[in-house]
Amino acid sequence: MSLRNGLARALKAARRVSGVAQERLDVTSRTYLSQLERGRQTPTLDKLDAIAGAIGVHPLSLLIYAYSCDRTDLQIVDIQARIKGELAQIRAYDSVKD
Repeated sequence: MSLRNGLARALKAARRVSGVAQERLDVTSRTYLSQLERGRQTPTLDKLDAIAGAIGVHPLSLLIYAYSCDRTDLQIVDIQARIKGELAQIRAYDSVKD
């Protein structure tokens, strides 16, 4: 599955779980959201953040699901561990004064 289709699945599932109808989202048009949920468009980071906020989920949850929707539970645990390690490395580097 493509990443675009994974994100489409994540958006649609998260919106439905939260009980928010497409028509009730004020952050985008219903047509655009429909395009996103069918994998025909990809949002900018700012738009993804706004949509995620409007449906009450963290944007990273949508991205992680997009990357892991066709993976086993064990593979997802491995992905989460990798992310945790990489974030720690990035934060350590970022905290060093230049």
